[in-house]
Amino acid sequence: MAVHHRRPAALTTLAVLALFAAAGCAEDPADSSATADPPASSESQDASPTTPPAPDEDDTATDPGGAPEDGGDDPAGTAGGAGAPASDWCTSDALTAEITGLDSGAGQRYAALVLTNTSDTACRTEGWPGLQLVAENGEELPTTTVRDDSEEAAQLTVEPGASAWAQLHWTVVPGEDDPADGSCGPDPAGVGVIPPDEYDATDAAWDLGAVCGAGTIEALPLALGSGPGA
Repeated sequence: MAVHHRRPAALTTLAVLALFAAAGCAEDPADSSATADPPASSESQDASPTTPPAPDEDDTATDPGGAPEDGGDDPAGTAGGAGAPASDWCTSDALTAEITGLDSGAGQRYAALVLTNTSDTACRTEGWPGLQLVAENGEELPTTTVRDDSEEAAQLTVEPGASAWAQLHWTVVPGEDDPADGSCGPDPAGVGVIPPDEYDATDAAWDLGAVCGAGTIEALPLALGSGPGA
């Protein structure tokens, strides 16, 4: 009789265990879906960067700041005329200087300073020359070069044998900066001409008399040519 009472209890226990097992199996899909990462939304996909398509083989690559690939002329090195090739800057060794008097007014003097390229290659120059008056004994005289900017400076290419010139202007009327004896000081015998952006001078003769105002000379910027009438 004891055997008959214990068998149903064992069967009941097995049934309960089977129900728990079944319940555990039913919860697995819900648990896995809860922990899975959500799919990416369409908004986040649209915001993702895209890789641009590769350029066609026919596209020409450009190098900013580089020389043109076709070997064209550099307009920054032009002078006087469009399309002229770039050259080195004109040095005092490449130039000779000459000063020729121009028509003058009462108490005022004008001259043409001409710089000629005596080298075998073209060179560039731009701006105003520097001047240093010199006495006959070689002593430097008081000199002040004033840039007359009433005309705009331009970059020039001076070919071999060609010239650039600048008009000079000064006064022969003594002023308060001149000697007390009413003169303008000794007459210069020569002048050192310093090309723009250079430090060394090329020499020229000066036979145009004294320069008043403590050697003050106004100069226009260089232009191509040899002066008026040339």
